[in-house]
Amino acid sequence: MNSHILFSLFFLFCSTYAASTPTCPDGFKLVNRKKCLKSFPDYKLHDEAEAVCRGYGGTLDNRAVSDLAGGHSNPFVWLGVYCFSNVTTSCYLDDNSGPLTYSNFATGYPKRDAQYGGCVYMTTYGPDVGKWFSSPCEYTGLEYVCEVPSTVDDKACTHNYNGNCYLPSHELSINTPNTTYSTAQNICKSINARLVSIHSKPEIDYIKSLYTNSGIQQITLGAQAFMQDTFDWTDGSSFDYDNFDPLATTKGNCLQMDLSSRVDNGMWSQINCQTVNYFVCKRKAGVAVTVAGETDQKEEEEEEKDVNPKFKFQMATEKRELPIQHLDLSDLCNSTLFIAPGVITSFGYPISQPPATYCTWKVAVVGAYRLGIYFTDFSVMYPVNIYDEKNNLLASPKYEMKPFSVLAPYNMVALTHDSAKDAELQFHGFSATILPY
Repeated sequence: MNSHILFSLFFLFCSTYAASTPTCPDGFKLVNRKKCLKSFPDYKLHDEAEAVCRGYGGTLDNRAVSDLAGGHSNPFVWLGVYCFSNVTTSCYLDDNSGPLTYSNFATGYPKRDAQYGGCVYMTTYGPDVGKWFSSPCEYTGLEYVCEVPSTVDDKACTHNYNGNCYLPSHELSINTPNTTYSTAQNICKSINARLVSIHSKPEIDYIKSLYTNSGIQQITLGAQAFMQDTFDWTDGSSFDYDNFDPLATTKGNCLQMDLSSRVDNGMWSQINCQTVNYFVCKRKAGVAVTVAGETDQKEEEEEEKDVNPKFKFQMATEKRELPIQHLDLSDLCNSTLFIAPGVITSFGYPISQPPATYCTWKVAVVGAYRLGIYFTDFSVMYPVNIYDEKNNLLASPKYEMKPFSVLAPYNMVALTHDSAKDAELQFHGFSATILPY
């Protein structure tokens, strides 16, 4: 009897340990039990290398890269760092974790001028091994190392990312891969999952990769409105990230994510919950999967409580983290560089008699992404001139215009505007949301 109990406890321990042991996607190597790295020996421009990493839901790596990349023929590898000026405090990590806390630049670097760009590479052998240097992002093709988060081993999971298992509806053995929100949610529950919640830009990148060449244009997300224009994830997780399309005009109590061919796809918009869409289910990796329809009754009742509108406001106020602070830069024109996401406005917006001021805004997103400007209100006499980081004029919109976007080819732009005639001619200025894409 005792030996049976000991064996059962041992089996339980082994099962629990195996389920919690960090693991990596195929081809990636686990480093320090925290992150997964993969070295790519093919040569890519910096933007091309970032695109490959985003397809895995990751970014270029800048730590622990020497050992992994040192065995290849190219003495240089791209790093996941981008610098906006000649000081290290202007250098940001591509994974959205903020400015550098460690750097190993060679003497005199970083450099940011007409010859040296904002991208950063590292030498992997020779007298400068491990040193960092500045380079134009389109300078040449280099090797690179992608970093993705570790996950939990799950033999039953095909799409395993960051501790979660993703189950696209078109891959499920069901008769209705595209359906309404409520039916989709019930299908997900039948396989011990819920409609997907999203908590970061890399997670969006990973989900987008699941639909490459699928022809599917949009998917329903696992969110519902508990007040007008205010949403919560119905799996109970915090609504700590959003990617709403600033130019979307539809209204509804559910959300969908765009998967169309537009270059800035992945944004969310409101829809009627009866809209028929494809969808993706999400569950914790390593969790036992039951046969469809055999969900635990207690769990079912708890989840119904989570999505019951009577409880939504209380749940949101108790669990929601502080919202992302979008910068209002209206009083900071002609000032320093700002990192998106944010909102820029003409000086004094939205008063009917804006003061006569010449303003310059410099805005950027981290190096893994390009920058999109989404004008939600636009009313100016003189043009708003928009320049990319190479000082090429991208657009010069003026007068009254309906909401529109300008998508920059790089991750930094400068905008200039002279409001000298706006008040006299009854123009009221502009407001624009800045987002990565």
